[in-house]
Amino acid sequence: MNVNKSKNILLLVTHDYGGGGEFVHKIARIFKNQGHKVVMLVKKKTKEEEYILEFSSPPVKRKSLYTKFLEKTFRRKKKLRLDSKYHFYSKNETLITIDPEKVISAIGFTPDYIFSGWTADFMNSSDLLLLQKHSNAQVYTITIDMNHFTGGCHFAWDCKQYSNGGCTEKCPAIKSPYFKEIAKINFETKLKNAREGNFKIISGSDWVKKQALSSMIYKNQDQILNINSLIDTTIMKPKGKIKAKEFFNLDENKFYILVGATYDNELRKGFNYFLESLKILFQELDTIERSRINILMISSNSNNKKVFKEIPFGIKHLGYIKDYNILSLLYQAVDVYVNSSIEDSGPMMVSEALACGTPVVGFDMGIVNSMVINRYNGYRAILKDSKDLANGIKIVYRLSPEDYENYSKNAVSQVQKLSSFEYGTSVLQTLFE
Repeated sequence: MNVNKSKNILLLVTHDYGGGGEFVHKIARIFKNQGHKVVMLVKKKTKEEEYILEFSSPPVKRKSLYTKFLEKTFRRKKKLRLDSKYHFYSKNETLITIDPEKVISAIGFTPDYIFSGWTADFMNSSDLLLLQKHSNAQVYTITIDMNHFTGGCHFAWDCKQYSNGGCTEKCPAIKSPYFKEIAKINFETKLKNAREGNFKIISGSDWVKKQALSSMIYKNQDQILNINSLIDTTIMKPKGKIKAKEFFNLDENKFYILVGATYDNELRKGFNYFLESLKILFQELDTIERSRINILMISSNSNNKKVFKEIPFGIKHLGYIKDYNILSLLYQAVDVYVNSSIEDSGPMMVSEALACGTPVVGFDMGIVNSMVINRYNGYRAILKDSKDLANGIKIVYRLSPEDYENYSKNAVSQVQKLSSFEYGTSVLQTLFE
């Protein structure tokens, strides 16, 4: 294959915003910069780029017997009850929701490559197989989370069915007795579709790469490439901590801890472990040390006043920040970013903070496992160990100015090597060699 020849590339994602949408958008930008013909097809468009197209699926014409069974069960007012911690969004992998000819007509070319990211409520593996057969394209699924190789959950927690023989009627995510077979049928459908369409997978972190390699669906893939979050270092970069603190009206003599959570009560984000670590830290510091620490929280839910009252340090809630330039300044304004996730494929905030020269402390899982090195650019704490998380925060807090500067430089260097657009470009280019 001629590496220099422009390729026709189709990327699929439910919407162009949020963690999943932004990740696929960055991949699209890299392909555009390489000179390829690119369309990013979404159900919901918010960005201005012309290559992002909003697509509405026509009414479904083909329904499997299983789909008819589900519809009949729902009509009987049987409710599908799920354990929310698994984020089980894929309800029916057998349902055909698209006409491949209409997709090809909408994008204006027959794709050579199809990249499928987070496509819940947009397309599924059966749709993907139809597109592959119609175009003869090479399909790559993108592991923003685990959904591409499970029976429907995006986070499997301790469940290993996806790697141990396949998902069964004993799926812990499904509570309704009438729908226990959903995970099993979903998994078998994904496995069949992936094998028939020769789907391959690309990971967003070493953590999820290991999960994919252990999965029944992708364990036989020769090589799984990892592109580690992808950070635009023209925006996420150190520009000056003093000016950044001034922008947010922060005291340059204080030590600011940044924490982010979509919702502070979301189990997988481990906020309770973070809260416990702060209480431990408070007990281990003297009065003067305590007075310097402040917590800055980015969260979509600021109403949990009871939780905030338990934080032993000063706290300020910032709300969700959409502007990446302002977010970059925030990372620079704080002194450490703490990630308390206990079940995650990312989050992207880890690499973003590092890119801005801010040390990171977090549990040893997700992207922290790839990007954070103890006593180099932050601290990897033992998973679910609040005392060790507190210890990591304390180590960064007590760094000398010279050592902190070294941590900061090392943080930027780590992103440049393993998570920058330059790194991502070099990895993705190998797909066409």
